Amino acid sequence: MLRSEDAVVAVFSLQTELEVDARQLELMEARHEENRKAREEARDRVRRLYDDLDALFTRYREALRDLRAGVVPESATATEDEEARGGEGGEERSSILRLEADIESKERELRVAERSEGAIQDDGRRLRDDIRSLRERMSLLAQRIASLQSSLPAQKDSVTGVWDITMLPTGVKGVFALFQSGTLVSGQYVLEGPFHGSLDGTLIDRRLLLHRIDARLGRSMDLNASLSIDGQALRGTWENYDLSNGQARTGSWSARRRSPRPAGQDQESPEGGP
Repeated sequence: MLRSEDAVVAVFSLQTELEVDARQLELMEARHEENRKAREEARDRVRRLYDDLDALFTRYREALRDLRAGVVPESATATEDEEARGGEGGEERSSILRLEADIESKERELRVAERSEGAIQDDGRRLRDDIRSLRERMSLLAQRIASLQSSLPAQKDSVTGVWDITMLPTGVKGVFALFQSGTLVSGQYVLEGPFHGSLDGTLIDRRLLLHRIDARLGRSMDLNASLSIDGQALRGTWENYDLSNGQARTGSWSARRRSPRPAGQDQESPEGGP
């Protein structure tokens, strides 16, 4: 069994990993959507090239049939007629040669397009494999977090646990991982920015005082709050010691105790096609 303090730190660490994975999943799914569009475009291009090739080959067969039948185009002159019927080949023989060259060129273009389509399909398969692996990892992380959170004390007068916080008036969001021993409170935090560091303070008569020590800025803020009767919410004010870049000196903040997430909440899998 983990101590409550160790469980809080573990939940905080695992939750950070889960949030990083969630952002990575968003990027991968965006890439998969781009791959899907590229695959459709490549497929359409190959289909158009096959249509062009079929049309060329139909013309080629007709030209060969006309040549064997001795048919001369109506526009041919007397000289051309003689050439067309003579051993020199004439206009139809030249037309056949041009069609053969066009067919060969179109087939080269088609081979390039098919190789490009195949590469796009391979990339899509790799992306889907990576997305499935990442979702499995996220599911395992969520299960572990839920297990650890369920082991934390559920006392209504304790702040031990993981809290989702919002700082006002900036709207900055973050996570506090707090551990209470008697009246003493310690913990870690991550805020958008990104900012991270440690917290220490006290909880006396449901009044919380925290000193925020930032890993880069040092002591940067004091936070006061009241713990709700059910122990699930914090609400209070903050005072900022870092006034650089025109930051506000005071403001308010609120927090909600994070409940265990249901394990295995996966999004829909990406399409399984090639």
